[in-house]
Amino acid sequence: MTSLKKVVVKAQLLEGGRGKRGLVRITEDASEAIKQMREEGVEKFLVEEYVPHEYEFYLSCMVDRDSQEPMFAIGKGGINVEEEGDIRTRVVSMERGVRFFDALEVSKFMKANPEEVMMVMRGLYELVLNYGVELAEINPLAVKDGSLIALDSKVIIEDNSLIRIGETLKSLGIHVERPSAYVELDGDIGIIGNGAGLTMATMDMVKIAGGSPADFLDVGGGADRNHVKESMLKVLRNPKVKKVIANIYGGITRCDEVALGVVDALKEINKPVYIRLSGTNEEQGERILEENNVKVYHDVPKMIGDALRS
Repeated sequence: MTSLKKVVVKAQLLEGGRGKRGLVRITEDASEAIKQMREEGVEKFLVEEYVPHEYEFYLSCMVDRDSQEPMFAIGKGGINVEEEGDIRTRVVSMERGVRFFDALEVSKFMKANPEEVMMVMRGLYELVLNYGVELAEINPLAVKDGSLIALDSKVIIEDNSLIRIGETLKSLGIHVERPSAYVELDGDIGIIGNGAGLTMATMDMVKIAGGSPADFLDVGGGADRNHVKESMLKVLRNPKVKKVIANIYGGITRCDEVALGVVDALKEINKPVYIRLSGTNEEQGERILEENNVKVYHDVPKMIGDALRS
């Protein structure tokens, strides 16, 4: 597939933790790596040259909750950044912006060229300051002969900002998908809702009833068929998930679109799904699901009870 002796194959997913799941691989056989990842439901890949380097670091910029100012986080790079515990932070106020002495301190830690560090820090800072980015992260940021090489990056954009700058991103050739809020947990019952409050309440009810949630996934408002399908598949692909409970209240979200997305997902991965639909076009949504042998509930406690007893 490629003439390069050693390459890095990266699954293209809108989620973190790919390295821990084996979805970023250094290999001499890209075709085999892609074949194995496809068996896990991955559809898009990036194959690039492996770059030998001496050190790798984590560098990010986000808004500090306490000061409400941009803050840099710096540490050793890799797949277990949070677990390493040696993360240094530096708040840089909007009033003064990034200065050379900020970059000089970071460059000493990285043993890297301070001018290059300055350029990278200013780029991350601008994303947070001017584009509504919640997190701009480079990991790993490699150092080779004192120079920086960004080997991977991640940007999380706040939903309202994503709408505001969506056309700008599209003009740059960046595909914009409606975001889902997804957090993986330790249980075996997949949880899907629309709206953080409804999703959290559903998780609490499952826990109180004796179940163990495997995730938190909020599809957001106005989710269409394709977005619901991808959200459902994200949960179904989790090997720990034995069944899925979906609690949907249709306001701007149409229940028929939700139903079509659920049916599309179950055609690819079939696990038991228990779903409550209420709101806009709920009759159409209920009919679509029942025609495809998916039971629809109107009573949430009964839905959860049936799911836990099955």
